[in-house]
This record gives sequence, C-alpha cells and structure tokens, in this order.
Amino acid sequence: LPPVSVPPQQRATWVENAAKNLLQGGLYLRFGIDENGRTRNFANPALHDASIAFFYTGPYRIARRRPDHFRTQLPISCLALVATVFHCVFDGLEKNGNGKRYPNFSSKEYSPIYRKMLDIIKNTLKDEYHGPRLSAQLREWAEAGW
Repeated sequence: LPPVSVPPQQRATWVENAAKNLLQGGLYLRFGIDENGRTRNFANPALHDASIAFFYTGPYRIARRRPDHFRTQLPISCLALVATVFHCVFDGLEKNGNGKRYPNFSSKEYSPIYRKMLDIIKNTLKDEYHGPRLSAQLREWAEAGW
C-alpha cells in the first residue's frame, strides 16, 4: 500500500512503480538477507502463507489427497506455481495500479514464467549454499502446513 504521504491521485502510479520494482530481478521472491549476509531466496512470507493456505489448509487441501508428495516437503512444482501466481498479480498491478483488472492467469500466458520459476528453483537447489537452505525451507513449510 502506498504511504499516506502519497496523494490520492498519485497512488495508482505509485503501485504500478512498486510492482515493476518487485518484478525486476524477482525481488518479490526474496526476503531480506540471512545471518551470513546472503539473499534469502524464495523465502518471502507471502509465498509461505499462500503455499500453506492453498495446498495444505485451504478448502482444496491438495496435500491431504497426495500425502506421498506433500508430507515431507512442499514440492518444487508447487512453489513454482505460487511464485507464478504472484508474478501474475504484480503484472496486473504494474499495468493497472488501481487493481481493478488483472491479467488472465492461463497456461498460454504464464507457462513460460512457470517454467522459468522451475528452472530458477532447480538451479537454487544445486547451489552449495542456497540449495540446503531452500530444501530445509520446503520441509519446514510442509511441516507447518501438515
């Protein structure tokens, strides 16, 4: 939300700029830095909350139907999907800062973004520093949701 110091007639523009900044470089996927001064990738609390709400505790409870896939850790395909949904929301806010219209979240429009997210997650998991941290995080999210 724009600060109260932003005049009402400038708020949509402020939101559009904020969304653009969050999309650049995937800032919306990160959450600060860790104790070693390194970026906390895919650690945004909004990703955590949305993943648990949709896959574990919400009305669909997909995890309960597939415990073999969800009990020990959040599958990377699910993290990629949630990250892609957030990308769609920020796309909409970048184009229309008042939030009255959002892009169509379709496979035609967003499968390239989803595939890119999967690749980024897979590469992060291969990293000797960030990989173990992301793996632990996926296990923690599953535990929190279960």
